[in-house]
Amino acid sequence: MNNMPSNGSWGYSPPDYRSELMKARDAEKNTLNKNVAMLGGLLLLYNIFNRILVYVYYYLAYFRYTGSFTPSINTAIRYLQENDISKSTGFTMTANLFIVAVSAILISLIAQPVMNIRLTDMLKPYKGFAKDGAMWTPLSITFNILIGIIAGMITTMLNEGGISVPTPDFTIKTPSKYAIVIQLVYVCLIGPFIEELIYRGLIIKLLSPYGKLISAFMSALIFGLMHGNISQAMSAFGGGLIYALITVRYNSIAPTIVMHILNNSIASIPDIADAVGYKHGSSISLTIEIVLLFVGFYAMFVMLIKLLRQIIADEPNCVLHEGERFKVIFTNILLLLYFAVIIAGYVKSFVKLNSGG
Repeated sequence: MNNMPSNGSWGYSPPDYRSELMKARDAEKNTLNKNVAMLGGLLLLYNIFNRILVYVYYYLAYFRYTGSFTPSINTAIRYLQENDISKSTGFTMTANLFIVAVSAILISLIAQPVMNIRLTDMLKPYKGFAKDGAMWTPLSITFNILIGIIAGMITTMLNEGGISVPTPDFTIKTPSKYAIVIQLVYVCLIGPFIEELIYRGLIIKLLSPYGKLISAFMSALIFGLMHGNISQAMSAFGGGLIYALITVRYNSIAPTIVMHILNNSIASIPDIADAVGYKHGSSISLTIEIVLLFVGFYAMFVMLIKLLRQIIADEPNCVLHEGERFKVIFTNILLLLYFAVIIAGYVKSFVKLNSGG
């Protein structure tokens, strides 16, 4: 006699795979949205800290030169401008160093203890990280230069069409030993370290569990946009994309800190040479870049393909497909607000330059 229940099972109900899949999709969407919200919030805070610390620095500088305190920021700014203090390269570079360093410290204090984002995990060096950084530097410089050339062409076309495009100026306008040293410290050491911590460490830490290539793209995009002008933004996106790919490949910003330092050091040679009165700085920098371009082209067609294959093979298994993950990222309110603030800066600089303001 057959004692099997009429439904063909012994009280067992097969799982509803569609229901389980929907639950998994919703869970992944919620956790990704939470991480993107934390990222957008931290980037907004970093931007806010930057702006506040500009005024803090002006107050501190006013006190340094006058020995007194003023409650009026306009008084402090006017004094520093009228006495040509704020126009010096040393003053500007010290301000930049103070602002980004304190902002990064504040963000780290919020990210790790408050949000439990362990940025220190991304900082851990490993055996051979310096060698890896040096090996991949030509590729990042090649991307930087090639996209920079395209950016230059776009800028030229806009200028010829009567639209002035803001461009960066790293010239040391008031050469002094202090100005040269502080620019080297900021541009070639502290700046690269902090930018890697924020724009590779933070972004990739939060987004790489949902796609290494997605996190690399977002890191490069945000890194490019934060530079504040089209020509720098485009070239920084190119170099930043390689930095980001190396970060997700080695799960560390140690090699990209080396890459960033080497890149900025080479780019700073002409400005430093001009400041000390050496006439061949541009030639030396150009020679180094040409050599690195040849190595970089080899890396682009050989090493980059291997790098991408390694990253793709190590991609996390996600329930949401790539388009859905991008949709979550680009519809997050806090991240959109951050993008709006950054783009507003571009618009403001365009309007100011083209209105004669």
